[in-house]
Amino acid sequence: MYVLFKIFAVLTLVFLLNGCAEKMLTVNLTDESTTKGHFVSFGDLKGWQNEDHTEALRLLNAACLSGRLPPSLSQLCSLSQDTANAREFFETHFHPFMLASETGDERLLTGYYEPQFQGSLQPGPNYPYPLYKRPKDIVNIELASVYTDLENRRFYGRLEGKRVVPYYSRHEINEGRLNEKPLCYLKSDIDRFFLQVQGSGRIILENNETIFVGYDGQNGHPYRSIGKALVESGAIAQDEISLQSIRLWLNNHPDDTKKVLESNPSFVFFDKRTKAASGAMGIELTAMRSVAVDKSKIPLGYPLFLSAVNPLNGSELDRIVYAQDTGGAIKGQVRADLFCGSGKKAEALAGGLRSPLQLYLLIPDKMTELISKSSSLR
Repeated sequence: MYVLFKIFAVLTLVFLLNGCAEKMLTVNLTDESTTKGHFVSFGDLKGWQNEDHTEALRLLNAACLSGRLPPSLSQLCSLSQDTANAREFFETHFHPFMLASETGDERLLTGYYEPQFQGSLQPGPNYPYPLYKRPKDIVNIELASVYTDLENRRFYGRLEGKRVVPYYSRHEINEGRLNEKPLCYLKSDIDRFFLQVQGSGRIILENNETIFVGYDGQNGHPYRSIGKALVESGAIAQDEISLQSIRLWLNNHPDDTKKVLESNPSFVFFDKRTKAASGAMGIELTAMRSVAVDKSKIPLGYPLFLSAVNPLNGSELDRIVYAQDTGGAIKGQVRADLFCGSGKKAEALAGGLRSPLQLYLLIPDKMTELISKSSSLR
């Protein structure tokens, strides 16, 4: 039996102030994820009846062809390709699991997009900022087998003699401490920083050739939001913070740019890709349907249903999305980063998207039955 079906449900009763008890379920759907919440019905999902279920199913079928879905989902592929009623397929073969907000969770939907920058394969006065591959000397430190409280934490470092020490910070990498041949070079450190935030992009070389680059790990230092730092310093008002306002401030304060960017010690590495933006699963991302998640909480490949608001026009964002990517700033259960596509419209939406979020994981019904037998939720 696949490990995904080896579900060990741990139930705790959370007593509410009114004296009623809500049963909270903790499940391990993959070896990497621990998910908390409770089951609801499709009727509880605001906007479910207005969803384009046919389009959502088409994307599931496309993911099936990739061969990269977890077994519990790939077993549904033959059924998903033969169904005539997409909504009925989801309601028959999945059960919505409302994700619980944990301490410190922001319950937040943000956005990202695929940017495009000018670059060169050779360094020079116009292209001084290297875009690095994952270094050969970076060490992945696994401690979960000894310290179970670290099972959802990842540590990266480097060997210094017989010691493992933290890997180089953004400041140290900027000083030239990294011994790695760059993939290419960019004109602006601001461009490089925002490419690292987005996780993938297109580099237009001097001969007009386009190379696609995508996330290939990071240095292990914590992600610190420069937007938050600029708000706290009074440089930008809280209600004005966006990708666009941050870039504008940095462009207008060149003497402060290096210090602000290096206040975030996290540094992202890239690799060449053969196609446009693809996420952590290696599946090409779909605008408004792919999300980056915290994979220690939400298993990659799974469909989710999200409810949020589009800040550009106030319309409701209620839709099926797929957990196909990860991001250093995406931490927590009720937290997602929506891929908005490429181009100016995508940039505008991604830059301004900060919406309160309700998030539901769609769990395959066969797995739901196993969980329910243990928990008596139904």
